[in-house]
Amino acid sequence: MGGIVRQTLLYVKVIHCLLLLLNEYKGYRPPLHFNSCLYCNVHERLPRVEDGSNQYVHTKHIMTAVPSSTSPSATSSSAETAKEIKTLLHQLNKSKKKRKKLNKQTSNNTRDGGREVDVSSNNREGREDAIRLDKLRKIFGELISRNEFTLSSSSSSTAASSTNISNNKGESNNEAKSQWNNWLVKQHALYTTHLLDDISSNNTTTSNSNEGINAGTSLRTYCGVLASSPVPITGLETNADGTGSGGSGSSDNKMVSERLLNKLLSSIFKSRTCLDTLSSSSSINNLEDSELTTQLLTTSEAILTQLHSELISQYYDVQYFTYKGIGSIVLELINGLERLRKMIKENADGESKGKDEEAEVGRGSGEECEGKKEEGSDRNEVIANAERNVGLVAENICRLLLLMDYVPTKDTQSELEEDMSKYLFVPPVLSSSSNGGFGGEDYKEEDSEADSSSDDEESTDEDSNNKRKKKSRTSNNSNKNKRIKKSKLIAWQQSYKHRNALQDAWLSVLRLPNIPVRTQKLVLQHLSNYILKVCPSPLRFAEYFTRVFQSGVESSLGGSSSSTSTNSLTSILSLHGLFILMLGHQLEYPQYYNSLYKLLHPRILYTKYRTRFLRLLCKSLLSNNMLPAYVVAAYCKKLCRLGLNGPPSGSLFVLALVSNLLRKHGECGCLIHRKGKNEDDGLITDVFIENVDDDLINTRALESSLWELTALEKHYHPAVSTLAKSVGMEDDKTTPMYDMEDFIVHTYKSLFEQEKKRLGGSGGGGGKKRGGSKVSLTFVKPEGLFKDDDVFGDMFKSS
Repeated sequence: MGGIVRQTLLYVKVIHCLLLLLNEYKGYRPPLHFNSCLYCNVHERLPRVEDGSNQYVHTKHIMTAVPSSTSPSATSSSAETAKEIKTLLHQLNKSKKKRKKLNKQTSNNTRDGGREVDVSSNNREGREDAIRLDKLRKIFGELISRNEFTLSSSSSSTAASSTNISNNKGESNNEAKSQWNNWLVKQHALYTTHLLDDISSNNTTTSNSNEGINAGTSLRTYCGVLASSPVPITGLETNADGTGSGGSGSSDNKMVSERLLNKLLSSIFKSRTCLDTLSSSSSINNLEDSELTTQLLTTSEAILTQLHSELISQYYDVQYFTYKGIGSIVLELINGLERLRKMIKENADGESKGKDEEAEVGRGSGEECEGKKEEGSDRNEVIANAERNVGLVAENICRLLLLMDYVPTKDTQSELEEDMSKYLFVPPVLSSSSNGGFGGEDYKEEDSEADSSSDDEESTDEDSNNKRKKKSRTSNNSNKNKRIKKSKLIAWQQSYKHRNALQDAWLSVLRLPNIPVRTQKLVLQHLSNYILKVCPSPLRFAEYFTRVFQSGVESSLGGSSSSTSTNSLTSILSLHGLFILMLGHQLEYPQYYNSLYKLLHPRILYTKYRTRFLRLLCKSLLSNNMLPAYVVAAYCKKLCRLGLNGPPSGSLFVLALVSNLLRKHGECGCLIHRKGKNEDDGLITDVFIENVDDDLINTRALESSLWELTALEKHYHPAVSTLAKSVGMEDDKTTPMYDMEDFIVHTYKSLFEQEKKRLGGSGGGGGKKRGGSKVSLTFVKPEGLFKDDDVFGDMFKSS
């Protein structure tokens, strides 16, 4: 018994030693390791800090982590700090070249069918680079916290604000401090470039998992750089004693660096890659495979989700500056496209001028003309490729905006003012006399209107009693106090500024060409369901809805069946947005019913999005009592034609809608009761023109009749034939309108189940079977396959 115990203890010790050896290995990560967070002391599974230490921390704390005052950079001199920064950057450059060389060798061997290269060293270099990048983040963060290093809020990376540096040692040290700050700015720019390269090279769908540093790790480190690298707020006056206009210290007047945030967004959206292709035509021609180009410029969903969940959604100020940064990125893309078009046009003009001079000398020939045509087609191809790449970048921007599904409104203004934990940098408190920079000028303009309205009330109530005057005077004073309070808010503390920024971001990205249809469908739904409700000027989206509808109709006329179905869906979604603008925001769109009429096609009754379109059709036709008679008649005729070519469920919907329209618009009753002339034996010539390009009055529907109802009366489905006989014959006073929702949801399956239930399905309570009529399958029981007098009648007999 003792031997068994000793042997068991020996096994336990061996296993324990093996676990210790595995734990010492750098690449080992226990799959289910629970530790206490370094900051909040919560015991759960946590990621380990990439700095070589065995410390664990929540992801959300990495951004707000302040370097420890006992770190080596906190007590080292400037020379030691500079040497450490140079060493780390040199090691990063060396490791980056090594990893690129190994990746190139791996790709070549894979393509040539050679042996695979060991990538373990590459992964090890990547982990060491992650540790170096995090060390640099802590060093720069410590320097900024000690006011030894100040980033400029301007777009220039080398410009530094020397006035914000402390002058504790006198004016003689200002020049040395300025030089030290400028050197740190350059090194900080090199450091952020390393991070951005790792993010942009590893965040696409074609990125190799063995390339070294993970994009998520680099993104998380860059978020920490944003949190530890604030810039002074522009537009706020700073007094000689270092206090701002709000009375607080200058250390409180900090905001997110727009320059760093815009660089991060550009790397994630791959705008820099796209702009590089815009600057040279050769790089565009090298990307011949459209699928490869799509993968190179399409950001992975994981990176976008991480950016939104760990940074943007956590802080109101970051959300505000993200909207602003998207606008600047889109403007850069548009300017790049314009420069490319201008450059190609200038080159084409110069070449054509030279060809004309040669033709005058007599050297022109037919081959030169063919060459000129080929060159022209190449130029058009370059522009088309550039626009396609810009469209893919626009898709990435739209995907991020779709994730940002919350913006503060008037009802949630108190959250912006009270919850300071939702700001990466707490906004300063402005004095009531401050009216510049990011103050509340727009609020003052709105409140001035309120003051004028209250003054008008006082002037109109001059003959009223003193109590009423006192009440109006009290309301006037409350408005003034309200104005003073709102003027203390900075821009990203004002809800209407957030809504304006959201609107400008969407409008700017929707200006970009060639947004993929797969993204346009999501964008159109998001605009109709959310953006139009919160943005301050919804009518500005009418141009985009109109443009998408026109392009969808034009594409559906000459495309394949699959592309036609997709383009029809975008047309329906854009028309739904226009309908919302017409109904709730007084948009004047005279061509709306003509546009809706163009979408009426038999295939619309077979598609999966038929319910969305049918609801839009019912709202458009039944909610408007002022429709002209010729419009109602045209729709009735076209709908009846659809009923003849559609499934039974579609025919039932069409008949119910036509019945409601005829009872709602009695002037269209002539379509039911019109009779032909006696000399024509009562026949009527159908003058209806189904397809028209302009006004629906050209369809001549009021001069026709609904003869399609007679054909539908002979429909094979009994419900359709019964309903067709009653259309136009209902009593307007006693017969209620049909509930269209009951007909929209009908399908083949629902009609079958309804008929099955009516003829003998289960129903009633208590589990009892309700009796129903039996369907006669035949009148005489057959005795064989053929009749008795048939030649083969005796060959097949049933027993």
